[in-house]
Amino acid sequence: MSIISADNTIQILTVIFLVVIFGVYAEKTSIGKKISAPLIILLMSLIVGNIGILPMKSDIYDGIQSLLVPIAIPLLLFRVDLKKVVQQSGSLLFVFLLAALITVIGALLASSLLDLGEMEAQIVSVLTASNIGGSANFVATSQAVGFTDSSIYLSTLTADAIGAVIFLILLMALPVMSLVTRFVPSKYIVSKEQRKTLDTEIKDAVSSVTLPSVILPIASSLVICTLAGIVAEIIPISGMFIIAVTLLSLVVANFAKKLVARMSFEFELGTLFMYIFFATIGVSADLNEMFGPALFIVGFLLILMVFHLAVLLVIGHWLKIDLAELMIASCACILGPTAAAAIAAGQGWKDLISPGMLVGVLGYAIATFIGVGINYLLT
Repeated sequence: MSIISADNTIQILTVIFLVVIFGVYAEKTSIGKKISAPLIILLMSLIVGNIGILPMKSDIYDGIQSLLVPIAIPLLLFRVDLKKVVQQSGSLLFVFLLAALITVIGALLASSLLDLGEMEAQIVSVLTASNIGGSANFVATSQAVGFTDSSIYLSTLTADAIGAVIFLILLMALPVMSLVTRFVPSKYIVSKEQRKTLDTEIKDAVSSVTLPSVILPIASSLVICTLAGIVAEIIPISGMFIIAVTLLSLVVANFAKKLVARMSFEFELGTLFMYIFFATIGVSADLNEMFGPALFIVGFLLILMVFHLAVLLVIGHWLKIDLAELMIASCACILGPTAAAAIAAGQGWKDLISPGMLVGVLGYAIATFIGVGINYLLT
C-alpha cells in the first residue's frame, strides 16, 4: 500500500513534478552536474515508489508513457537538419548493429552461466528480442515461440522492467566516471564553460517566447501523432507508430521550416516530457521483485547488460568511437528509440536525438527475427 492511492491523479502528478523539478535544480549543483538530471530523477522516483509514497501501478503512468512520450518525440525533432542526420547516423548505425550483436552474445553467455529452468530457451529469446527492440518485440516473440505460461511470463516481464531501470542507471553513470571518459572520450560531453554558454543561449531564447509560439509546436506534435496513428492502423506492423511519428516529424522539420521558425521552446518542452517519463519508469520498478521468482531472470539481465556495456566500451576505445554515440546507440538497442531520444535530450546532445531514434526504430524491425532465431538455436 502507498501513502497516495493509485486513483489520486492530482497528488501523483504533484509528486512526479516535484521529483522532476528537484532533478532539474539539483543538476545545477557541482555534484548534480556530474550525475545529470535524468539519473537524479530516475533514482529519486525509484526511492519514492519503493518506500511507499507513490503507488507502483497507476493508470496515469500508462497514460504518460503512451501519450506524453509520443508527443515529446516531434518536439525534440522539429529542429533536426536531415543533412546532418545523414552525415552522422552512419557511424551511429554501425555502433547500433555492433550493440545488437554484443547483446546476442551476452544473452547466450548469460544463459550458459545461469539455469533458467525448462523454459530457458523461450525466456532468453523474448528478453533478447526486448533488449534489441522493445516491448512489442517481447510480445511478438513470446507468441512466436509459444511462451504462454502466465506465471513465468509475468516474472519475465517484471524482470525486464527492473532490468531497464538498472541499465538506465548504469548507462547514465558512464559520463560521470572519469575513468570511463578518459578511456572513451567524447566531444559531446561539454565542459562547465560550455554548459554556461548553453544556459545563456537558452535564457536569451526565453525572452522571445510568446503564447502562440509555445502552443504551435504542441499542436503540431498532436497532429503528427494523430496522422501516425492512422498510418499504424493501415500498416499494422511492430513499431509502425513510432516509425511514422519519427518520419512525419522529420518531414515537418525539413520541409516546413517557416512553420518551425515560428515555434519556441519546443525542445525544452520535449525534454520536460521525457523527464516526466523517466519519473514514471522509476516509480513503477518494484525492487522487491528481485527477491522473488524474477531473481534469476534479473541476474540473467545483469550479466547481459554488464557484458554489453563492457565490450562496447572496449571496442569503442579500440575504434575511437565517441562515448556519447556509444551511449545513445546502446540505449537505442536495449531500451528503444524513445529512451535514446530522452537520454540525448537530457544530456543536451541535440545532434544525436534523430539518429538515435532512427537506429532504435531499426531494432523494432529486426528484434523479433533475432529472438525467434535464438529460441531455435537453444532448442
